[in-house]
Amino acid sequence: MPEAKAGEPNPRKRLDAYVFFQPSISYGKKRHTGRKGYILRYLLRYITSNKNYLVNTAGLWLIAGLLPLMLGQFDGLNTLPMGFAILCMNTPICILLSCDPDLEQAVRLLPGQSVRFCGAYGLFIALVNFTGSSVYLVSWQVIYGGIGIAEVLTAAGFAAASAILSVFLEWRYPIRGWKIENDLWHHPRKYIVPVVMLLAGAVAGM
Repeated sequence: MPEAKAGEPNPRKRLDAYVFFQPSISYGKKRHTGRKGYILRYLLRYITSNKNYLVNTAGLWLIAGLLPLMLGQFDGLNTLPMGFAILCMNTPICILLSCDPDLEQAVRLLPGQSVRFCGAYGLFIALVNFTGSSVYLVSWQVIYGGIGIAEVLTAAGFAAASAILSVFLEWRYPIRGWKIENDLWHHPRKYIVPVVMLLAGAVAGM
């Protein structure tokens, strides 16, 4: 790529890592090319290309509908926040850079990608988590009632907090050096966010 002349903008800053990058979807999955600027759409397509992500997300959303039946049995305790914490345990979507070094290299290669990618990645995780929490809230309202704006805001807060912490850890401390898939899925760093959110749920319920 030619260098920019004096006084001219650097052409590299206009490039989008997703224009040239073809992610090797984990472990031999079909390759896709991201569209320029549409990082959220890229992430969605990346996730839907791997059955593990879909099964884990669908399973959590199914659990969300049943959680009120389990957590509501503890009379005298505010167990609602604990449900929000549980629904933030979608750990596979929180290690996208760790599980695909090629994606990490492409994202880190060009200027400005850290802000663009991390912002969109955090929003994506938050939306996924909040969707599960919304199912949980609807189910709770149908069974017990009493859901108001405060509960919705609490759900949004848990979704946002877990997303921010997940993206921070993935960007600053990606899991490296793993040789087989089992090493990645059982790495202790994966469980930092779930533990923090469970502790937050327990404190919020006191």
